[in-house]
Amino acid sequence: MHTFRFEVKKIWKRKGTWIAIFICIFAISALYLFNKEAARDMEETNQNLIQNRIDQFHQWAAEADATAVKAKQEGDAATADEQAFMADRFAKSIKKYEELKIAYDSGDWDYIYSADLEGMQLVVENPQEAQVSIEEQRVDHFTLRASYEEKQQLLERGLIPLAQEVFFNSLMPTLYNEFTGYSAAQWEQMTERYGTVGWNILYQFTQYFLIPITILLGAFLFGNSVSSESMRKKRGLHFFQVLPVSKGRVFIAKYLVSLIHTILFTGMILMIPLGLSLMDRGIGSLAYPVLVYDGPDPSAFGNRTPVPNGDYDTFHFISLSDYFIQALWMTLLMVFFIYTVYFFLSLWIRHAGATLLVTGSVLFIGTMVGTSPWNPFQYLDVHRILTQENRVLLVDNRYTLQNGLLALGLTGLVLWLLSFGKYHQLKVK
Repeated sequence: MHTFRFEVKKIWKRKGTWIAIFICIFAISALYLFNKEAARDMEETNQNLIQNRIDQFHQWAAEADATAVKAKQEGDAATADEQAFMADRFAKSIKKYEELKIAYDSGDWDYIYSADLEGMQLVVENPQEAQVSIEEQRVDHFTLRASYEEKQQLLERGLIPLAQEVFFNSLMPTLYNEFTGYSAAQWEQMTERYGTVGWNILYQFTQYFLIPITILLGAFLFGNSVSSESMRKKRGLHFFQVLPVSKGRVFIAKYLVSLIHTILFTGMILMIPLGLSLMDRGIGSLAYPVLVYDGPDPSAFGNRTPVPNGDYDTFHFISLSDYFIQALWMTLLMVFFIYTVYFFLSLWIRHAGATLLVTGSVLFIGTMVGTSPWNPFQYLDVHRILTQENRVLLVDNRYTLQNGLLALGLTGLVLWLLSFGKYHQLKVK
């Protein structure tokens, strides 16, 4: 216990540790503010777009009225009636968009969801009669079905959506769309989303590899307790050699202290967006729906390899609370795995900057090479595992949360044993 406390005190006496932590806090706060500004820009874009539609319909209605009056004066009754009919349709459109503007400005999402669902119902229930396309490239029916059900759940639960540039008939991004050319860029812009409340923002950041990056930074800050003290400039390990303390006890104390600090650091960084959101729009609801892919049904293909098909593949939604509970388990095992990788490499490299670079390279290459469900590096993208995207993309039902936890835990344990053996062979200079 004394060795453990001694290691804790050494960590918090380092000025560099405090400086690095404040830099990380500043970085995640800046990312939060950038996200907040992007969401605000999208909301302003939507407001301007609605107002432009209103102004456009006003102009068209005035032109139709003027044409109708002129035609009536010239005795052209057919043209006068036609233009009067068009002016009436434009007036109805003006009323519709004015009501939408009031609802959007006041945050009346029930009105917006209801109108959205009404407009999407035909294309969802009758895909052969009605389709949604971008420059003649069809939006997959899976996307339409998932977007429709997401709107239903948002309406039923009274939730605030993610900010999205397309405010009417807005669609969610899914794996089942493969647009090309300008349509791909337009689709990406249409489906780009930003969280506006705490839990939604944290959910969005999870998709950007924030968790493994934060863990790697934590390992960099706290994972050099052995390598740095085995060199000539810092003779920390020499001190333990003259004390009645076993090598194994020193190793466990150094490893556990650094691991615990990495866990606490990761948790602190991930909680900052929630803390900042409390001073802004609040943290939101954990009932927000998260899309989970079921993928193709293997039983329908017999001996053939299952192929994803957006017309038949199913899906379901889980709540953000379930998503984050699963993400918590993944994060804990990922901290153990990434930290142990860093710790093991630091025993060989003995330079913090070089160890960070090599560890980052190993993690990146590991995710790129090999698609085995027992490859622990395949589980660093938490979002793709929890939403079962890997199941669909790789057509492999073995990519599960349980297998991910097992792969990360067992690989980390093997590396820990190797680190323990290497430490016993370590010679201080």
